[in-house]
Amino acid sequence: MKAEQVISVDDFCVYHNVEYTFVDYLAEAGLVNITRINEVRCIPIEEISGLERMVRLHTQLEINEAGVATINNLLQKIENMQQEMSYLRSRLRIYEA
Repeated sequence: MKAEQVISVDDFCVYHNVEYTFVDYLAEAGLVNITRINEVRCIPIEEISGLERMVRLHTQLEINEAGVATINNLLQKIENMQQEMSYLRSRLRIYEA
């Protein structure tokens, strides 16, 4: 993975004023992928928006790590259901015409 496509965990934590242990917990729970590049722990760019959402839940709403994991799981399920509903609606339009 190229260095331009990742952000170091240290930089992310300093910028967002979040504890390193929080990011470690999310990585252990499988909610964010952390890669190593030259012994530096890095977060892929495509993971940043989801991680920032979880950080906001943790800092602004003061939700603990387990609560953030649960909320993230529920949001994923909602997103999957919305995609499935969209697909089913498009399939239904075929029969309505």
